[in-house]
Amino acid sequence: MNKILRVVWTAATARRRGRVGPTEHAVLPLRVLPNDIDFAGHMNNGVYFTMADLGRIDLAIRSGWLRAQVRHRVSPVVMQETMTFRTSLQPLQAYELHSALAGWDRISVYYEQRFVVDGQVCAQALVRMRFLRKGKGVDPDRLWQLLGIDPPPSAVPDWAKGWGDGTRLPSPRADAPAGPAPFWV
Repeated sequence: MNKILRVVWTAATARRRGRVGPTEHAVLPLRVLPNDIDFAGHMNNGVYFTMADLGRIDLAIRSGWLRAQVRHRVSPVVMQETMTFRTSLQPLQAYELHSALAGWDRISVYYEQRFVVDGQVCAQALVRMRFLRKGKGVDPDRLWQLLGIDPPPSAVPDWAKGWGDGTRLPSPRADAPAGPAPFWV
């Protein structure tokens, strides 16, 4: 199934999975499809990130955030994401994608997402997002007002608090020439 068809399926079936509060985990049942597989015979690493997108879409719809985002013309964009793999997902294997708000800092919102089989975590992602309105960033305090939610205290992992500083690229308005490797120097 094409990825866009999965987005449509996720949106169309969200109500069937029930409403979730803005601070609750949304669980999305999924299955590894043939076009998710790489040459090693398991779900491709990049597909995990695509499925994580589906999980955040599911959470946004079921929590009511999506409706508020559309109403206030606020759009999320991924700033950073990292994935840790524990075990592979195999062809046609059923799994659950658990998605939740992990916390926020002064400019971004963090989501934790887990790929789960039989109650065991197979992979875990942390995704850092920025919400934009008319091309400008919306700070989280204003975002919560727009979305009409009272979030719990932020629980961003300590290691992620400096994550943006250590890997930041220049602003899109600044020059960022691609020089010779190594790039991290």
